[in-house]
Amino acid sequence: MSKQFSPSFLENVSKKAILEAGQIAISFKENIIVQYKSENQPVTNVDIKIDNFLKSFLKKITPSYGWVSEETSDDRSRFKSEFYWCVDPIDGTRSYINKKPEYTISIALIKKNDPILGLVLNPETKELFFAIKNKGAFCNEKKIKVSQNKDISSSKYGISSSEIKQIKKYKCFNQDNTIKMGSIAYKIALVAKGEMDIAISFTKKNDWDIAAADLILREAGGCLKNISGNKTTYNSRQMQIDSVLASNVVLIEKLCAELNECKK
Repeated sequence: MSKQFSPSFLENVSKKAILEAGQIAISFKENIIVQYKSENQPVTNVDIKIDNFLKSFLKKITPSYGWVSEETSDDRSRFKSEFYWCVDPIDGTRSYINKKPEYTISIALIKKNDPILGLVLNPETKELFFAIKNKGAFCNEKKIKVSQNKDISSSKYGISSSEIKQIKKYKCFNQDNTIKMGSIAYKIALVAKGEMDIAISFTKKNDWDIAAADLILREAGGCLKNISGNKTTYNSRQMQIDSVLASNVVLIEKLCAELNECKK
């Protein structure tokens, strides 16, 4: 049986952890060593350092909670505990390597299949996005809400540079409103903050990429689905999401309909 901790305790613990992790990212950014997990998947010594720090920090305080992260082998503890931490030590590793202020650190606490606490930190911009289920979403302690834009053509949308060609297949997007950005978690968080209207990715993501940002978005009045219009289920065997579409509730319904109709 997992020990229950108060929301305020978990908030304080997780904020302390992610802020310290952010300091690690800042202090080591001039001493990056890059390796490749696969041809298109870089990983740095700092990814590993942050992952090790967060696992040690959070597991010491919540030893009965499970753990899964991008840089740790899945020990299936997420299936053995009512609660588990789901962590991406650096989302947007290429941005980190290239000194772009777009990478983030993500921490989600998931109860079975449902994120109940989420944090996304951009160490460069010092934006800390935070949400507890049913308690609203915040950036640096200020409550945030998604934009109420209902028009796709005037919407600002964030997408990674590698997917720009893909977005050009669709007539419904105004290409002049493209914001190129690496971290999917940061894009979703900026939608939650109302600074962008849409975050989109046509490529597969893992739970740790989006779980924290998804909760923040929901608590800010937004919605996250895949391109087909289905909501994400966390803690599956594969922990994979085939695509991401994040926006306000009205826009996302229009987008899901349009994306299947407006191909050139």
